[in-house]
Amino acid sequence: MTAPMFTPSAMRVKRSPIERVSALIGQGTINLAGGSPDPSLIPLEKLREAYTQIIEEYGAKSFFYPGAGGLDQLIHQLKKWCATLDIGGGEIIVTSGAQHAITQLCAALLSAQDAYVHENPTFVETMNSFLFYSPQGEPVAVDDQGIQTSILESRLKTRKSPPKLLYTVPTAHNPLGVTMSEERRKHLVELAQKYGFTIIEDDPYRPISKPTRTLYSMSPENVVYVGSLSKALAPGLRIGFVLTTSHALAEKLRDLEQMDFSTSTVNQLVTAKILESGLIQSKLGDLREHYASKMRLMLESLRENGLEPIYQPQDGFFCLVNTNTYAEELLLKAVKLGVAFVPASEFYFDNTGHTNIRLSIGPVDKSLIPEGVNRLVKALNQNEQA
Repeated sequence: MTAPMFTPSAMRVKRSPIERVSALIGQGTINLAGGSPDPSLIPLEKLREAYTQIIEEYGAKSFFYPGAGGLDQLIHQLKKWCATLDIGGGEIIVTSGAQHAITQLCAALLSAQDAYVHENPTFVETMNSFLFYSPQGEPVAVDDQGIQTSILESRLKTRKSPPKLLYTVPTAHNPLGVTMSEERRKHLVELAQKYGFTIIEDDPYRPISKPTRTLYSMSPENVVYVGSLSKALAPGLRIGFVLTTSHALAEKLRDLEQMDFSTSTVNQLVTAKILESGLIQSKLGDLREHYASKMRLMLESLRENGLEPIYQPQDGFFCLVNTNTYAEELLLKAVKLGVAFVPASEFYFDNTGHTNIRLSIGPVDKSLIPEGVNRLVKALNQNEQA
């Protein structure tokens, strides 16, 4: 077969470094790379019971095609879930995880000529959705208070026209772990109101983070909210949602969902059953403390070995560390020593970050975090001696 002639859009999409590193993780490797939740917190028995109950209650209908926009049972429960997390009201569209939500929003709102702003660094996998629909991305630096809105404002003042969209992970940022300050949130919303661009608020870590005001609650007419149950329940269920006050946008997202029908009917029903039981709502405090304690241990282990994150993580799974050595070479040595991380250069969109690595406390057993850091330091020492 001759080589396929790929479209320019397809050529802009690349395999993420997270997927690449995941393929290197073998038996005995301490996984400081993955963005999955702690497997010990996935309620296997409750999920088993819920699947059994759903099949008994709905029979073959459990496995029918889902309707556009999500099942009523799940939408009803997600509205309650949003109220629990103080997110705000609006129309809910169920998606196959947050990544699917972002892709659908880009399909609805972004053309090849449209400019958009994103944080730098930012979550590389989500950027594939933006890059597929438009190459016109403009990175703005992030610090320990979130996106630097003063830089953004300076650029907006000199532009002939505003960007169409701005993408942000304001709470427990991936990969930095920082949370946008209240002052920056207010400023960002004010800029959106003044210049007329739409903010896409990607907020998957809210259930495991300290409460903050959402951008959406501050200006629902300028913000589209994207939520997920991957960190609070289980990522393999692939349940995410969009929250918007725009009926026209909600309707268009329902139209676009007919292109893939990708949100599983049975998984929607099971998730609705779990939410109705109050299981994860009752465990939110425990979830937050569990991950906070793992992050404290990660930071302690780093400090004991003379390492510090670039910015102090405030919540979530991730911290970014400058190793002062080429991260791709370091990874090969680290994997041989039985520890994995993600080289962070592809999270940056200004050809920087080549010595930075993303460390995660998500899937790793807490007891293995100190040893994982020890193995990382051994790899660093080997690199220095080479």
